This record gives sequence, C-alpha cells and structure tokens, in this order.
Amino acid sequence: MKTLFFLSIFCITFILPAFSQCLDDQKSLLLGLRNSLRFVLSNQTKLVHWNHTKDCCNWDGVECDVFGHVISLQLDNEMIYGGIENSEYLFNLSYLEKLNLASNSFNGIQIPKGLSNLANLTHLNLSHAHFAGQVPHEVLRLKKVDL
Repeated sequence: MKTLFFLSIFCITFILPAFSQCLDDQKSLLLGLRNSLRFVLSNQTKLVHWNHTKDCCNWDGVECDVFGHVISLQLDNEMIYGGIENSEYLFNLSYLEKLNLASNSFNGIQIPKGLSNLANLTHLNLSHAHFAGQVPHEVLRLKKVDL
C-alpha cells in the first residue's frame, strides 16, 4: 500500500507535468494574440514560431501548468509595438500568473486597463516597454501582482 502511494505521488509530480498539453482554448487565445499584435517580423525570436501544429506549452515564451493552462508569457525583447491595447486574447488568459512585456516598443500606448482582468497575475514586467502615462488604477488593484 505504501509503495502504491509513493508511486502515485511520483507520477503526479514528475510524469504528468512532462505530458501536459496545451488546451485548445488556450492555443486559440495565444494564436489570436499573436495575430493581433503588431511587431517587427525580422526581430522575432518567439512569436514568429508559434503555430497551430505544435503544442503551445512547448512554444518559446509560453509556460503551462500540468492541466494545460497558460500560466506564463515571456514576450520581452520581441519588438512588439502595438495591438495589445484592447487584446481580448491576452486579457482572457485567465490562468496567467506571469507576464513579461519588457523591452518592447509600445511608444505612446497607454498601459492597457484590461490587464486588470488577469486576476491570477503575480508578476508583471513592463520595464523599458515604452508605455505612455501612469499605471491604471485598475491594474494597481490586482491583489497578487508584484510590479
């Protein structure tokens, strides 16, 4: 009995995470986000390689939990310059815990209020992203976020 218990814990801890696959709704949101963003194609290292034929949990810049929910997006240094302002795709990634948009070129764009929809966000990096204005008070109300 004890052996079965330890085997179960081993499987949950080490084997299941290796086999997690991106859920269809998460993949659709990520592909929608990629298609809505404006970026310099020649400088892409992550977004340009996202495609529907691969598991999105294995895409560069994407991390998923064991259930296939996207929990981290690392889109720093991607030369993104627009398309994020009212991104229903980004703002519907409800399991997202970490979002890194650092070192992009959002010249003149306000920090999107829609980020406040990401209630599970714990880490938000907007450094050197060239957003205009102040952080909206809606975003500052996120209880878990570490700005």
